[in-house]
Amino acid sequence: MREQITLTTTVIRHHPQFCRLVTIPNEQVAEWKLKTTTVVEGTINGMKLGRRSLKRWDDRQCWWIDLPDTLCKKVGLETGDAVSLAIRRASEELPVELQQLLNSNATASATWQRMTKAQQRMLREEIFSAKSSATRLRRAEKVLC
Repeated sequence: MREQITLTTTVIRHHPQFCRLVTIPNEQVAEWKLKTTTVVEGTINGMKLGRRSLKRWDDRQCWWIDLPDTLCKKVGLETGDAVSLAIRRASEELPVELQQLLNSNATASATWQRMTKAQQRMLREEIFSAKSSATRLRRAEKVLC
């Protein structure tokens, strides 16, 4: 199985009120055997993409990744631009602060166990996005304690 997928795709905007996005054909990620939203990392035109959610777009038979305006400005992307995209599945390992909280706090652990896989993924990514350890811990405690 390929660890990284590299392709050329086009920046689109599905609706004027939504952010831009890129699509990835089903056959490009088929060997990953994805069933749900999956976190990926990679580059777009050689610039870091960060941790992004790869989501299924059923009516178009493809997957998509959103491109927030801040990223588009940083990379210089406009709707209609052809881009080189390289993605790989991101680690599902928990942030250290979250793992320590789950190990040391029964309430936090019980709350985590009641969450759906999607809720756990979203919380993990929210915590990962914080720059400092103190902020990551504060975000975990806010939701779980």
